[in-house]
Amino acid sequence: MIEENRRIGRPMCRSANFAVVLRVAQWELDRVAFRLPRGEVSRSERHRLADVLTELADHLRDDEG
Repeated sequence: MIEENRRIGRPMCRSANFAVVLRVAQWELDRVAFRLPRGEVSRSERHRLADVLTELADHLRDDEG
C-alpha cells in the first residue's frame, strides 16, 4: 500500500492527500500498461498495483459524503 505521505511543515489537507493517491495510481497504471505486453510485470508488481487501486477506491468511497 501507499505509505503515509511524508510532510514538511504542516499536514496535507484531505484533498491534497487524495491527489497524491490519484497520481500514484496513475504512475503505477502507466508503468504496468507499458511493461505488461512485454511480459515484464511480476506477480508481486500486479499485487502492488491491486493494493494501490484498492487504496484509490477507498478514497473515492470516503469522498462520496
